[in-house]
Amino acid sequence: MAESSFYRRIIAREAGLWAAPIRAALSASAMLYHAGVALRNHRYDRANRSTRIPVPVVSVGNLTVGGTGKTPMVIDIAQRLERMGRSPGVVSRGYKAESGRLGDEELLVRRRCPGAVFVANPDRVAAAERAHRRYGADVVVLDDGFQHRRLARTLDIVLIDATCPFGHGHLLPRGLLREPVTALRRADLLILTRCDQVARDRLDRIEQRLRAITPDRLILRCAHRVVGVDALDGSPLDETWPDRAQIDDASVDHAPAGHAPEGGSLEGRRAVVFAGIAHPDRFAATVASLGVQIVARKWWPDHHRYTERDINTLRASGRHPPCDLFLTTEKDAVKLFSLAGLDPSGIGVVRVAIDFEGDGGTMLDARLRECLHPAG
Repeated sequence: MAESSFYRRIIAREAGLWAAPIRAALSASAMLYHAGVALRNHRYDRANRSTRIPVPVVSVGNLTVGGTGKTPMVIDIAQRLERMGRSPGVVSRGYKAESGRLGDEELLVRRRCPGAVFVANPDRVAAAERAHRRYGADVVVLDDGFQHRRLARTLDIVLIDATCPFGHGHLLPRGLLREPVTALRRADLLILTRCDQVARDRLDRIEQRLRAITPDRLILRCAHRVVGVDALDGSPLDETWPDRAQIDDASVDHAPAGHAPEGGSLEGRRAVVFAGIAHPDRFAATVASLGVQIVARKWWPDHHRYTERDINTLRASGRHPPCDLFLTTEKDAVKLFSLAGLDPSGIGVVRVAIDFEGDGGTMLDARLRECLHPAG
């Protein structure tokens, strides 16, 4: 269920008294959902029903619906594995991909990790076996895999969005939790994402609660750092931004979060931001952190399939206050590339990478190496 503004106001108790009966109905549905989740997990916990493949499996998942930064993390992990000399295969269910067309995640992963194999199939066991046996992947990265328990994993990573860590405290549909928070005990590693958008004292409280649930788990913190803003056709948006080739994504671990690359600035520029992602307001916050003045916002549903008419209408005269440029996400941009008749001028693509706090990146590398070379 998408977290629309209307829906969020209801489940977050931000709506008036009129929403109380709706929350009561959602709570009743959540009880049924809870029963189904509990029964399914009991079946897997009671007997070993998971299928193992001959290569390590690194799962990247979350506890809530909506975006927690899984795709940037999958890309980050695939790139780390490549630097370790591995041939990763990324496996996804291909959510909302149209027949005969690549899905959003696949388009972006292929663009950022051209050396990695990508297999999309709702049957993730079959997809993982295909990535290994047919395409030679020697490690599988399972995208959105925490609830997919059929495929056994060597390392189970769960992302927790610091801006909404516990899904408003309730299971679907009353809240955004896919499972009770106690399910985090299955995880091997927890990563708090978007930490730059939350006050430090709140981060500490979130981490304290996580440690109360999983006292022996490693918890890392990270943010989505802007590493460049390019024109849609791939050229630098303006001469003050460094070329993509000049940016070493491997250095992100030690760079300050929430800042543009050194030497580049869009501060004071007026922009219209648009996207078709789960939590577009978080993208707007990232853009605002660059000093950009956002004059208008246009949000489409998550995984929206763009048409030329969408963009032409967006850019039509009088649709919004005067602006210098239009800004969107990489995930949206990969779908715009297929619009052959689209004029790319004035459209900027905000590129982000994972930025770990402290030595978090080094600690993640260590866990990945343990996964690749288990003791004994």
